[in-house]
Amino acid sequence: GTKTLHLRMERHQRNALAVAQFLERHDMVDRVIYPGLENHPQHELAKRQMSGFSGMVSFYASSKLDVKEFLGATHIFTLAESLGGVESLIEHPWTMTHRFIPEKLRLASGVDDRLVRLSVGIEDPDDLIADLSQAMEKGAR
Repeated sequence: GTKTLHLRMERHQRNALAVAQFLERHDMVDRVIYPGLENHPQHELAKRQMSGFSGMVSFYASSKLDVKEFLGATHIFTLAESLGGVESLIEHPWTMTHRFIPEKLRLASGVDDRLVRLSVGIEDPDDLIADLSQAMEKGAR
């Protein structure tokens, strides 16, 4: 409910930043998209316009990671098309939300088969990072 929204959003954002920083350092990730990261192209704009950076994190997996294996190996992150709950969810736009968009349009908008979206929940951030880490190990090529 709205009574706890501010607490949940604080936790979403804190966890998302921790996850984004973990992903940014991981050798199986080519690029992280999260406005809370200082190297994000719109970081300064987001700081001016927003009171926080949300719980949504996207990343492009490197060719070292089998995305399908990775997606199937998470235990805390649940594979789902609907993002934004209190639990951590993971989504693969190429095969899920954007699959019926013509390939040329998907690629033109930056949606390729390496893109993964996370809705970072309010679980313990160390558990979330451990889950992603073990899934990346299982998905390593």
